[in-house]
Amino acid sequence: MSSLNPAATAIIQALSVPGLDAGQRGALSLALQSVLAPATPAPKAGRARAPAAPQRERRAETITLGKESVAAMPLPTTGERYVYDTVCPQLAVRLRPGGRTYIVQTWDRERKRSARVTLGKTDTLTPEQARRKAQTMVADIGNGVDIRRPAVDGITVADLIDKWHTEKSHSVRTADELKTKALHYLGKLAFRRASEITREDMGTIHSRIATEARKRIHKRVNGELQWVETGPVGLPATADKWRATLNAVFTWGARKGLVINNPAEGIEQAFDAKGAQRSNYLRGDELLRFWKALEADSDADARDVFLLLLHTGQRRGNVLAMRWQTIDLAHGLWTLGAVDTKQRKVQTTPLTAQASAILKRRRKGAAHEWVFPATRTTGPNNEIGPMNETRLRDAWERICTVAGIADMRIHDLRHTAGSWLARGGANEAIRQKALGHQTPAMAARYSHLELDPVAAAMQRMGDAIEAAAKPVTKGRGKRA
Repeated sequence: MSSLNPAATAIIQALSVPGLDAGQRGALSLALQSVLAPATPAPKAGRARAPAAPQRERRAETITLGKESVAAMPLPTTGERYVYDTVCPQLAVRLRPGGRTYIVQTWDRERKRSARVTLGKTDTLTPEQARRKAQTMVADIGNGVDIRRPAVDGITVADLIDKWHTEKSHSVRTADELKTKALHYLGKLAFRRASEITREDMGTIHSRIATEARKRIHKRVNGELQWVETGPVGLPATADKWRATLNAVFTWGARKGLVINNPAEGIEQAFDAKGAQRSNYLRGDELLRFWKALEADSDADARDVFLLLLHTGQRRGNVLAMRWQTIDLAHGLWTLGAVDTKQRKVQTTPLTAQASAILKRRRKGAAHEWVFPATRTTGPNNEIGPMNETRLRDAWERICTVAGIADMRIHDLRHTAGSWLARGGANEAIRQKALGHQTPAMAARYSHLELDPVAAAMQRMGDAIEAAAKPVTKGRGKRA
């Protein structure tokens, strides 16, 4: 049998497995015939062709694998080649430019095709050890054992999420938040084996989040930060994000060989994103009332945050985490590193005169690296970090209540900046650049856009917002 093609050997081995039905045996027999049949194409009618040059029949390389013979095998400069063992025909050494690896040629009965399983590097396994592993694996397959299952049966969903988070935490900006929410809504299910989780389990949790859950925020209660539920019941958008996270985790786990099935796949969305698109922004009398309430609020730091959100159009998290080292007041620029942006690309934002004035005022006597430092130390080293979002949310609720404004979020200040940019005549390219938005088409087309027209458009935006918020009283030339 050792002189046969390895693919034929694997098929013959599969034919000896008990329990095959007639269809499976027929498919294997046809596959064996096609492997063993000589390549003799029938002559085609029509114009005569010159006889082709004789070609040598390609045969699999075989050798009795030993320590010295394996070490002496030359590595290819490109691609890969296989050298099979004469003692155990299913065992081979895979040669690639990067090194040598023992593999086992098997037959995947579920997919009805040849498959290769990696055993390990040749510098960590001796030929004898690799041969014993291969023979054990072939015997297990013959007895109907699914060799993929032992590697995944013990892993829990929590373990799988943790492994995903370890790899993705450097490339996925919100990996920490996604992990926390995924584990919270899974509850006790997180500690069950991943192979036991069904689509019905996932669907039940997804439905419960969409119809029963409430928003959870960190809030200081009696001097201690606690998770507090707030807002209306039912979070369909959160449910879909949770399902998408678990889908990504299980898809990643399948590629790594940690799981076989993905129970988060195929669950319908609960949130109609297109139907719920928001276009809220401050304008008219609403802007006047907001500005008056903002100026009257007792939290000066929160006031400055909201003003910078308006005058830069940037995201709340980026403004709260603003550091002095990223600001160039001399040239009126704020530069966000790739690690700080949603698109993972360096982003430079021109500062309007209003934004620069706020920052210059705060720079005087600044004692921390943060533009908006927290009032309390955190962490094991009692360090000062950026302002807590809870404090900002509390100030936002106060200001909106005083202004009599409902259904307005902090993120709507970003919408306000974009809307006033458009009202000032800024085209789509300038708005994309100013707000740090990115779509594949716009990114490719407008990546060369200079900052000068962006800065001019943003300054017009800032002036327009202030003019609308502080109208001049007719006849007296003073601000109302």
